Amino acid sequence: MFYFFLHHAPTLEYDTRLEQILEGKMNKEVLILGSSRGANNILAGQIESKTRHSTYNLSYPGSDVRFHYFVLKSVLKYNKKPKMVVLTIDNPHEFVNEKTLNFRFDRLYPLAKYNYITQELIRQKEKNVLSWVFCLARLNRSHFSVSKVAIPLDGKIDAWGSMPFYNRKASFIGKKNSVQLYNSALENTEKITAFKALQQLCLKNKIQLVYVFPPSHGAFDKQFYKRFLKMVPAHDVMVYDTLNTIYQKEASFHDESHLQQKAAQVFTNEISTFIQNKNYLK
Repeated sequence: MFYFFLHHAPTLEYDTRLEQILEGKMNKEVLILGSSRGANNILAGQIESKTRHSTYNLSYPGSDVRFHYFVLKSVLKYNKKPKMVVLTIDNPHEFVNEKTLNFRFDRLYPLAKYNYITQELIRQKEKNVLSWVFCLARLNRSHFSVSKVAIPLDGKIDAWGSMPFYNRKASFIGKKNSVQLYNSALENTEKITAFKALQQLCLKNKIQLVYVFPPSHGAFDKQFYKRFLKMVPAHDVMVYDTLNTIYQKEASFHDESHLQQKAAQVFTNEISTFIQNKNYLK
């Protein structure tokens, strides 16, 4: 019975992207990594259309850079390497502890039938070593559900892995918050380590890594940006067009950090143009 629950769990999932990676079905030329700011604000299908290179969005709402590194590492283990990775940067929360950005263990639990996933859960002390031997030890509460995970009403996953907000009438009322002085002493060393490991993974596999700063209705943290530029090649950093008035309109935003579809199309076009102008995908 326990074996049934373990192997049945993946069939109930709405988001099957991680399982596609494990099954070797994620052979794309361009991959987008990030949190919800990558998932909602970057339209992979549009990049694919403009660059003529297969593109897929592997951004997960609520995920941090440690999870982004895990996703890329998993892609390279089971699939052909991409030519390019577009990494969405959460300004200013990329390296600090932020309650809305974490390692998405909930995406791993339903896939515990895969030894690779169980190994990762053990490594991160989410499961004990008994999980390697006993089927029961791999199960958690989510495995005992027999109902399919509900499809979200907003931000559905499209054919390219993106989750656009389809321009419903927004109730968002923007407020420009003042920027607090960025304090690098508060940075989480695990997140810094994961970020550097992701960079090295791309370097080792000759993958072009592009860093993207998406729009926000809040103030742009220039202190974090200056700190970030010390860690990366500046010519590989793309910041949204701060002079474009579309990003100043409340109607362009689903909430402070996420764009409605029409504004996401504008931002995605900026990314595509940046990629083409740099001739990254020659």
